[in-house]
Amino acid sequence: MKKSIIAAAVAAAVAAPAANAGVTIYGKVHVSIDHYDYDDCCNSSRDYSEWRVKSRASRIGFKGTEDLGNGLSLIWKAETTYDFADGSAWDPARNAYIGLAGDWGTFLYGIHDTPYKMSYYAGGIEMMGDTALDFGEHGALDLSRVRAANAIAYVSPNMNGLTIAAAIVPGEGNNFDNGTGLADAVSVSGMYSNNGLKLAAGYEDLGDDDAKFLVTAGYTMNNVTVAGLYQEYEDDRTALLSVGVAMGNNNFVVKYGQTDWDDDDTYPTSTVWGIGAEHKLSKRSTAYIGYATSDNMYDDGRSTFSAGMIHNF
Repeated sequence: MKKSIIAAAVAAAVAAPAANAGVTIYGKVHVSIDHYDYDDCCNSSRDYSEWRVKSRASRIGFKGTEDLGNGLSLIWKAETTYDFADGSAWDPARNAYIGLAGDWGTFLYGIHDTPYKMSYYAGGIEMMGDTALDFGEHGALDLSRVRAANAIAYVSPNMNGLTIAAAIVPGEGNNFDNGTGLADAVSVSGMYSNNGLKLAAGYEDLGDDDAKFLVTAGYTMNNVTVAGLYQEYEDDRTALLSVGVAMGNNNFVVKYGQTDWDDDDTYPTSTVWGIGAEHKLSKRSTAYIGYATSDNMYDDGRSTFSAGMIHNF
């Protein structure tokens, strides 16, 4: 009994400072059971067929806000990956920053999704993201979604559905052509959402001829959502399409993507497509199944069957 009382007292003492500071603890547990088939175009010894248990961008985070008065707030976040399949704690960092927010918008600096990456998701293209149907998982498409360290960013307030974001990133002598300036990388985007319509455009220059731009659009009517994206990255051109149909607690998704690798057709076109279904177990929990297959520029083939669960807390 005394041990229980002491334990409760210690827990209360630890929790009290966090509660007083207005700290919010949040996260996501996302783990799947997958079967992979891979066919190497040039070396059959590298072919494989195997089952895996995979933690998919599972995370834990802490965030807080302090009211500074006159409509100004200090904001901060610290989020990191946690591997619920292999038990690896504190894997690569996710968004973590400090900044200020007010009626004029949000200013922050730290590690954060670039505005270009924000525009990628803003059109609704990435249905069933982080699953086997994630366009980036198979490596067949030329996609760029950067979470930039050392970013200095501004995000405007929502202006009748329109949001503008911009960021600069110093190279610190190691990145972006080994730059040492304040704006060795630049990323900007515009995002619009209103009455079921989503539009976004983004431009990013990471140095060394690493410029890219994209446009994306999505529209929801009744229970059907259709989203498309076009990206030019150096000489590569990528087009994506996603369709989702909601029926009660269920959602059915079909996705297709294609990359033409350069202007002179040195490499063939790469494609990826997938189909999946999600079922809401509760407001915070989801179960799903999915299948995706791809062919990359070297004619390698990869297919994945996946069944997983997601819980948000």
